[in-house]
Amino acid sequence: MAIVNILARSDYSINWEEVLNRYSILTFPHVEVFPIPKELGFEMDCIGINVHKGYSDSAIVISELKQAISFFTSFGLRFIELYDGIEIVPGNIDKIFNGLLAP
Repeated sequence: MAIVNILARSDYSINWEEVLNRYSILTFPHVEVFPIPKELGFEMDCIGINVHKGYSDSAIVISELKQAISFFTSFGLRFIELYDGIEIVPGNIDKIFNGLLAP
């Protein structure tokens, strides 16, 4: 079961080849990232980001989430935490993730 679910949305088509080329050098053992292309019937291209139960160190998971958000921000994506419907912005990242990943 995922305990963190984030939808990264774009107002335009994502260049999937560019994302893959740049993303392939990153390693996130605790954070799952997956494409949600509009060709599957969605309004726009999106990226899903989630964390499943079973992690051992919330600080590591939060660091990986911050890295993923920083990476996808460079593509102009906006982030919504799906459990509470809150937009993730630089000023609330720690509060959101610390609340979701509290021991």
